[in-house]
Amino acid sequence: MAYKKIFFILTFISSYMMFSCYHSSFSDKKKTIEIGKITERVNIPRRSISFDFKRSIEDYIMEHNPSNLVIKNGDVVLEGTFLHYAVIPLEDSPLKKIKLTMKIYYKDKIEPEKNWEKCFNVSENFSRNEKDIFSKKIIDKIIENLTTEVYREIFHDFNETW
Repeated sequence: MAYKKIFFILTFISSYMMFSCYHSSFSDKKKTIEIGKITERVNIPRRSISFDFKRSIEDYIMEHNPSNLVIKNGDVVLEGTFLHYAVIPLEDSPLKKIKLTMKIYYKDKIEPEKNWEKCFNVSENFSRNEKDIFSKKIIDKIIENLTTEVYREIFHDFNETW
């Protein structure tokens, strides 16, 4: 009699595991994200801003959701292009602003209805007396702000799909 109960329990557990593996609604599989091609139409002197951003977003994901990042064949592919930058004087201020625009393409292979493309504008103030508006410090801060904004947009729905 005890053998029958053990057999029944083991059969139930193995059936449940097989069923849940083949039905995604019962699976705990998280979506994976691949950082695809990042390009630039703008020329930032002495920098490859696309390379720096790609590395930054990969590092940020690794720090916050490492199991989601893959090199190839992600459930989601993130790509983008740096489109434009502008240096804007601020009235009645000893500061200027550098503003950078990037278009991001989010492609979800599992749920294509969640695909999106969005322009992100990030900026950083600097002194009008600054000789190098493209200094490492300023560009690094812009990349850091952009990385945070893009990450939040990707994972804003964290509890539902990630």
